[in-house]
Amino acid sequence: MATASAARPGKAAARPAGGGRRKANPAGSGRGAGAPASGRARAEARRRTAKRPERAASGKGKTVSRQRSAGSVAGTELSYYVLIPTAALLLLGLVMVFSAGSAIGIDQSAGGYRYFSQQLAWAGLGLMMMFVFSRIDYHKLGKVSWAGVVISVLLLVLVLVVGSEAGGARRWLKIWSFSLQPTEIAKFTLVVFSAYALAMKGDKLKKFIHLLVPVLVVMVLEAALILRQPNLGSALVMCFSVFLMLGIARTRLNHLALIGAAGGTTAAILMLSAPYRRARLFSFLNPWSCSEGAGYQVIQSYIALGSGNIKGLGLGMSRQKFLYLPNAHNDFIFAIIGEELGIMGTLLVVSLVGLLVYGGFRIAAKAPDELGKLLAAGITGLIVIQALVNMGGVTGLLPITGVPLPLVSFGGSSLCICLACIGILLNVASQSKR
Repeated sequence: MATASAARPGKAAARPAGGGRRKANPAGSGRGAGAPASGRARAEARRRTAKRPERAASGKGKTVSRQRSAGSVAGTELSYYVLIPTAALLLLGLVMVFSAGSAIGIDQSAGGYRYFSQQLAWAGLGLMMMFVFSRIDYHKLGKVSWAGVVISVLLLVLVLVVGSEAGGARRWLKIWSFSLQPTEIAKFTLVVFSAYALAMKGDKLKKFIHLLVPVLVVMVLEAALILRQPNLGSALVMCFSVFLMLGIARTRLNHLALIGAAGGTTAAILMLSAPYRRARLFSFLNPWSCSEGAGYQVIQSYIALGSGNIKGLGLGMSRQKFLYLPNAHNDFIFAIIGEELGIMGTLLVVSLVGLLVYGGFRIAAKAPDELGKLLAAGITGLIVIQALVNMGGVTGLLPITGVPLPLVSFGGSSLCICLACIGILLNVASQSKR
């Protein structure tokens, strides 16, 4: 009895220990009452882990969206620096073409509205070109720029063969009732092509052979064809614009100095080689020495600018436009602005050109890549150099070269190409970095 009684407590004591192990197992192995809670915890952990990439992707998307929004705002701000002066110069040009061209149109029995209506039509076409080029990615434009250069060279050759001649120069192609000036297209396509070629070469430009081919070779070819027209002023404007891009690109200073010295020497030889160019050069230095010849136009320009004084004679009240000042509606429209609107009018034009240049170079500084920077700088240089050459010739600070004042002077080819250039600037601005 004692033995049995002793055994029973041992078995009874063993049961709680075994039972304790059975109760401990469910918590550790996931079976029993603790399993549902543990399974829900693991499922919740898996769901949280799956959401982390989604949140990361969402955060990245928001960051990209903010960057695009910031770039868009920056591009809009930069665009204003270009659009405002462009619109102001274009409207002023239409008004002054109407004023200066009315006298010439009446003299030609074509009516006082002839030149104004033509300029208005060209302005409409140019605005459409500006809109189109503002929507074309400038990277794609650079890739096909070689085709533009080929077309330009063919047009420059064609104008020497079948072009119409005026004033001893063969510069225009007659297409039905319109005149096309291939030189303006050549300047535009060369700037785009040069920007693309220089951007693609990068550090290779430190070797002169990569600088020479293809940019300088194409530039010399087009400049030679333009000089055959002859049109020294446009050739110089084009070459100076390319030289500006070379200075901004990764070009060595000794190579720039060599190119500048060679270009300056060539320009001096060309100006002294032709009798009419020598006459223009010396008339620029002292126009009264040949007041009835090469200096006549500069003297008449002086009279127009001097008559305007500070406030001007009043809109439409110019006297020099009545056939005293040749090309009053074209190359010398700046003198008519000075006569009718005075110094205030000329300072307004200079200020608007300055604002346009500031906007263009600011777009170049904010461009997202090397191509955008070179393209914006080259286009801005093309506009400002041409404006300075024109205003310098009208005021007697530079020799007369016969290039129009961008956006203001009468001329369809010049106006449309200039507005297309503005469109490219707007496209670069739309992709600019903040």
